[in-house]
Amino acid sequence: MIGRRSLLIGVAAAAGGLFLVRDRLPWPPLTPRFRNGRDTPWQPIPHGGMMEIAVAVNGTPIHAVIDSGAQFSAVDRALAERLQLQRNVAAPLVAFGVSGGPMLTHTVRLDLALPGLAVADLRAAALDLAPLAQATGREFQMLIGRDLLRRVVIEADFPMRRVRFLTPGAYTPPPDARTIVLAEGGRGPMVRVQVEAAEPIEVLVDTGSAGVLALSENAARDAGLLAPGRIVSQAHSVSLGGLSLDRRVTARAVTIGNLTLRDVEIQVYRPAANAPAPSGLLGTGLFSRYRMALDLAGDRLHLVPPALMIVR
Repeated sequence: MIGRRSLLIGVAAAAGGLFLVRDRLPWPPLTPRFRNGRDTPWQPIPHGGMMEIAVAVNGTPIHAVIDSGAQFSAVDRALAERLQLQRNVAAPLVAFGVSGGPMLTHTVRLDLALPGLAVADLRAAALDLAPLAQATGREFQMLIGRDLLRRVVIEADFPMRRVRFLTPGAYTPPPDARTIVLAEGGRGPMVRVQVEAAEPIEVLVDTGSAGVLALSENAARDAGLLAPGRIVSQAHSVSLGGLSLDRRVTARAVTIGNLTLRDVEIQVYRPAANAPAPSGLLGTGLFSRYRMALDLAGDRLHLVPPALMIVR
């Protein structure tokens, strides 16, 4: 079984850092425009953990994955060439996944649209996404990253297999929601997680990761998961750097905020050399039983238990 883990962790400039390059470019601010000023209609998402939706790039219908683990949005390089997307004049970029080698790339300019929402002049990294799509059995040609996700709220109803976007002020969590505070700090949406009795660590909330929790080798070792006597098996995963052979181990307990999970299967990965990889990834496997809302602008993750259904 191939796990989908961190399709794109981040993009850094080959000389100086992408944040500096972006700040010096005369680029208009990203402004998502909702047709009704509030939210989009619900869109279906497939089984299997990934939030894959139908979108259009410059009027061409494609599929995209909502990926909070991606620092910036990315579009398939072949699609960018076929659509003749305008290439930005900037320093070349190096894109990293959590494993495998880096990828040299550039950015392009595109207009993104989905039902009820339009985003003009979106900058996206042009990457070879076809191998990722093939390895995961999907057909996506784009990753929607945190550059856009910071300006909307993602609400995903996993039991009903559907997702939508809202303006940040339009979402109000219900009284039974479990709210988890996130820490941004320029590293992405981070949350404190305790594995068994180890010291809590900060991991990245990554909607591009299909498991519950993945940890780096160092983090797993510090948590005691690789100690002698633990049962460890092999597992494959796919990230931007390609297919990798990881390890898998079961944690007796994992605590996130006021939520404690028992007997959690954890993927252990070896970070790529020099990659800005986090200590761990909290993926959509956690959300599978919930109606989830990720509010990056408000630094909040809301988990709503499924409604009780009475059948007569």
